[in-house]
Amino acid sequence: MIKGLTAAVVAAVISLPVGAAQIEFSYSKLFTQLKHNNSDTHPDVKVGYFMVKPQTGEVCTITKAWMTKKKHYEEFVIPASQELPLPIDSNLRRVNPDVFIETAGDAFCDVSFQVMAKNAFENEMSVDDVRVLVPQMTAMMQDLGGMFSSWFMPDVEGVSLHFAEPQSSLETSKGRIIDMEGKVAVVRLADLQDDERVLFSQQPIKVTPWIPQS
Repeated sequence: MIKGLTAAVVAAVISLPVGAAQIEFSYSKLFTQLKHNNSDTHPDVKVGYFMVKPQTGEVCTITKAWMTKKKHYEEFVIPASQELPLPIDSNLRRVNPDVFIETAGDAFCDVSFQVMAKNAFENEMSVDDVRVLVPQMTAMMQDLGGMFSSWFMPDVEGVSLHFAEPQSSLETSKGRIIDMEGKVAVVRLADLQDDERVLFSQQPIKVTPWIPQS
């Protein structure tokens, strides 16, 4: 999870008798961040919402999620990445439905958001893909941070590829090896050569910014 980009939502958590937890919040609480997904300045980047364990940042498994207002009810289809697929709709903001999320296990999970690529990458990512994403991710983070964020927020210098299963490494089209830490590989833009492609045998479940840690 990117430091400084986690938004915990104050909500009521209800313990369920079947080894699960349920959280409830209003749609309008998340619309402030969601609206940035429609910006023309970063068309290939979005904000994605997840349930995470505050102590570790580990993504929680969503077993069921739905939105309701009076007689209206809509259940969400949760992808493998465990992203909460909230629609972006100003009319929904006015109606302000209640959103319910159930997660596996009895651990407490918070709603958090993460900057990520909109498009999926099936079996490779080119240097041109990274060149497109890096400045747009920086712009999105500055938009989320507010008017003066560009003064103190470091620029994105690469991307992190998140996979469902751990791997030892990735290989590029130039024969270079990129080491992995568990399920995550860091691709630094400065390390990539012209026409170089990062190859992978399993599709990443999400692509997020990489910022060097000072």
